[in-house]
Amino acid sequence: MKFFFQRSETDSEIRIELKTAPFYLLLAMIAGWLAISFILKSNEAGSIFLPVLIGFIMLRFFALIKAQKEVLAAMKDRRLTTQGSKFSFNNPFIYIIKKKVDNTKPEK
Repeated sequence: MKFFFQRSETDSEIRIELKTAPFYLLLAMIAGWLAISFILKSNEAGSIFLPVLIGFIMLRFFALIKAQKEVLAAMKDRRLTTQGSKFSFNNPFIYIIKKKVDNTKPEK
């Protein structure tokens, strides 16, 4: 899902860029829910907002699960490097996965 991450592939590497905006949206939704529930003490509005928040968290989880499996496999093989910051719009967090080198030689 391009809203949460963007995957690009070259001959030598795979780049998975985590989008920063959904992370800040999640933080804003949590802050909004806390403000509605505890500061304004509105249980009705908080109980309406909470399922929306949980739905967004579940959507983000299932959207990122395929990328996370790929990242974990690359981490086990020591083919993973990272760059950037999860909090920066100018320098977003990027997983860089080096592709496996095929050591088999074609038969002649």
